[in-house]
Amino acid sequence: MLALTREEICTFVEKSILDKQYNDELSFPISCITIERVKKKLYLNLEGYMGIISSHSVRHVHKGHATDIEYICEILDILETFFTVEKSVTRDHKTGVSLVSLEFYKKYNSDTVKLVKLKIHREKRLELKTLFVKD
Repeated sequence: MLALTREEICTFVEKSILDKQYNDELSFPISCITIERVKKKLYLNLEGYMGIISSHSVRHVHKGHATDIEYICEILDILETFFTVEKSVTRDHKTGVSLVSLEFYKKYNSDTVKLVKLKIHREKRLELKTLFVKD
């Protein structure tokens, strides 16, 4: 599978925002650098996992964090050059099931931190859940 480019992701983001009926997803392999760094910090093996960006997740970010939407285009950079990663567990409000996510933090300047939260699926998928500026 060929790696995605930033431009392909940005085009997908635009299409997802402009067309509310658009229902698709992008997938990309998790880089070896990310796999090693996550394994070292969290003892979690992400080998064979794919990153997923769905049109629904793009619209979720746009609805709740519209000023941060452009950072979805940077997701490949964030996942590879994060300064820390944390595991979080939240409860799904509809089903009551515990959801495990990874939170990747990246500084883009001296006072801005971006958070990308990726939900871990059993099918070896890391799906974009949200992204925003963390105060």
